[in-house]
Amino acid sequence: MMTVGIIVPFISTLCAAFGASPAELGLAIALFSMPTAILATVGGGLIDRYGVRRSLLLAGTIAAIASFLASQTHSLLAFDATLVLAGLGFGGICVASPCVIITTLNGPPRIRAMSFLSTFAPTGYAAGLLLAVPFVGGGDWRTALQIHAALLALMVAAIAKFLPGVDAAGASQVVAPRRTLAQMLSVLREPRALRLGLAVALPNALSYGTSLAAPSYLARVHDLSLATSSATVAFAKIVAMVIGGLSMGYLLSRAVSTSLLFGIMAAIGAIAQVLLFLPASGITVATAALILWLFAFGGMAGGAMTLLPSVVSNDPSRSGAASGLINQFISAASFAAPSTWLALHDGVQFMLIAVACLSISLIALPAAAPRERVVSP
Repeated sequence: MMTVGIIVPFISTLCAAFGASPAELGLAIALFSMPTAILATVGGGLIDRYGVRRSLLLAGTIAAIASFLASQTHSLLAFDATLVLAGLGFGGICVASPCVIITTLNGPPRIRAMSFLSTFAPTGYAAGLLLAVPFVGGGDWRTALQIHAALLALMVAAIAKFLPGVDAAGASQVVAPRRTLAQMLSVLREPRALRLGLAVALPNALSYGTSLAAPSYLARVHDLSLATSSATVAFAKIVAMVIGGLSMGYLLSRAVSTSLLFGIMAAIGAIAQVLLFLPASGITVATAALILWLFAFGGMAGGAMTLLPSVVSNDPSRSGAASGLINQFISAASFAAPSTWLALHDGVQFMLIAVACLSISLIALPAAAPRERVVSP
């Protein structure tokens, strides 16, 4: 997600470089989410079949190549193509990462790890904002993307060296291709998986949209530089997301109700969104509200993702397909987020869409399966 975090502060620079409108750049950012929105469920089935480690190495390599190619583009069409490629790599990482946890951990450690993992995309976006900040003044987006490509290459090397050869439970089984495709798609008939996908996707879309809109909104309303507002959003996001995800994982591992905690976090998030986009709020209140929102989102994302193992508790060999389905929901919602949030300008509009997303998400959240309820020792 650093890819998108790097691009957002350079939207005006990229518009000038490519002769494009902000709406066209918004579509380019949306294209990053398109591969996962279309292919995640089937891709998850392929990860179940061919293995997590191999999939992560391939996805990371694709993402690194895409960032480097993006830094070399001179037209909007080429830039769009590289973002689609980057999104393909990102989607593979999104789907494969939970499978590592599901296949290697159990009980409270797995709950805490799943909750912490849910913070990686938002904090990655924030890290991209921070990476971009030194280059925003000079408009040097190419160097920022080249540095990102180098970081991804280091990530691939680290995966190759340190990630154990874990595979999803069904990866080693030889299955007929036609049957495998049926297994990939069978998760679509699971109501709990579909509800979890919706419950996870809407807060992610809201967080994504807020991250896209907040830097320019805060800069405009509170008379700040774009670099300053971007850095504010980034620091708040990293600190609050990690704290929210970790604390939610700890509470859930102590047998606290997932639905109750999710509801509390949703209420806190709604209040924070109102304070964030209330024009009468000063920058101090807006920053505090942003931190509060990100903490609430970290808790919602962490809590909801701890339910993923329960979706495949009867058949662990479908962990990749279930993870793919959840990420397909997230990416479909994220695909719509840039054009939706960047089209809004009034604070009341931001507040209304936030309350609607959080309410629907809370209603959709499935209850924890009995076997997934953890009893504190």
